[in-house]
Amino acid sequence: MHDNIQTIEYGTKTIQFNLSYSNRETLEIAVYPDQTVWVTAPEDSSLDKIYDKVRHRRRWITKQIKHFDRFENEEQEFEYISGETHWYLGKQYRLKILQVGNEVQESVKLKRGYFVIHSRKKENADYVKTQLDAWYREKAEKKFQDRLMVCLGIVQKYGIGKPKKLKVYQMDKRWGSYTTSGNILLNPDLIKHPVYCIDYVIIHELCHIKHPQHDSKFYDFLKKVLPDWQKRKHKLEGYK
Repeated sequence: MHDNIQTIEYGTKTIQFNLSYSNRETLEIAVYPDQTVWVTAPEDSSLDKIYDKVRHRRRWITKQIKHFDRFENEEQEFEYISGETHWYLGKQYRLKILQVGNEVQESVKLKRGYFVIHSRKKENADYVKTQLDAWYREKAEKKFQDRLMVCLGIVQKYGIGKPKKLKVYQMDKRWGSYTTSGNILLNPDLIKHPVYCIDYVIIHELCHIKHPQHDSKFYDFLKKVLPDWQKRKHKLEGYK
């Protein structure tokens, strides 16, 4: 398999895509969360035929790119008041914020479908947010380590070993990252999503141990390790 970068123009717009050839019968077009477009074509395909296919799908391609761009730039605003809905492991829970005095310990607990938050500053949204974020981070520290061990059991047969460390690290617009020093970083906000989405991000980053770049080799390998990765990714990226 080999790949290269191609562009097509229609009207005032340009689509750039990574083109690769493989031993397959049909042409596949994919748009990934980083907004890159990948086209995998049968080995005997002509460029003219490939361009025709891409032009035919141009509206779908631009729609997918806009979807991921909107996701990256969209921030949900919360007021951190009682009755507001927040997520944990793919389930919704409403906030129940209770004012407490200095004699009562502050806490955040899940109880009967609610986040019950005992706070000394109930009316201070930033203060309540700090309490809830600390709870999320504590849960993320443990859950991510537990899921890493499960995911390692999946990838080890493909020659992938354990990363140096898994760290919970707040990132803008990214769920995870594999660093040049051999660590995996995971966004604590990932704890709000279902376990199978958490596993997808972890396995995605583990695959970078073998293929550091987001190229066709990486995505071919990811598909081998986790055949339904696209379904998990779509669930994660479209989550509200």
